[in-house]
Amino acid sequence: MPSILVLGDDASTRDALVDALRALFPRARVVAMPVDAAPEAVEREGATIVLADMTAVEGVLRRRRSRAGARVVALTRAMGPDTLMKAEALGVDASLRAPVSPRQLQAVLGPMLDGAAADERNAEG
Repeated sequence: MPSILVLGDDASTRDALVDALRALFPRARVVAMPVDAAPEAVEREGATIVLADMTAVEGVLRRRRSRAGARVVALTRAMGPDTLMKAEALGVDASLRAPVSPRQLQAVLGPMLDGAAADERNAEG
């Protein structure tokens, strides 16, 4: 089962994202944690996708290099060229402007989850 790990320091924002993700992707397990749990949480939760505030992305990606499979999506309020270049340099798989809409979540995470589900089916068969 694919899993989405939401990392962020604002509890109400995290909870709103979790609710939206659970409604959009009922077959995925959705877990939320504060940013300071980032490096250990990615490993412990076996996340398929990590949805993290840009402040947490560097720690997540540092840990991901030792573990294949987790896709990282950065949430940021600034979507200017500097932010996008920084995200690209860090190796982020996608960036979304916060606050993010359900439509945006579906467009970006849907294909990632479909690919993860296909990978799981191929591994089983």
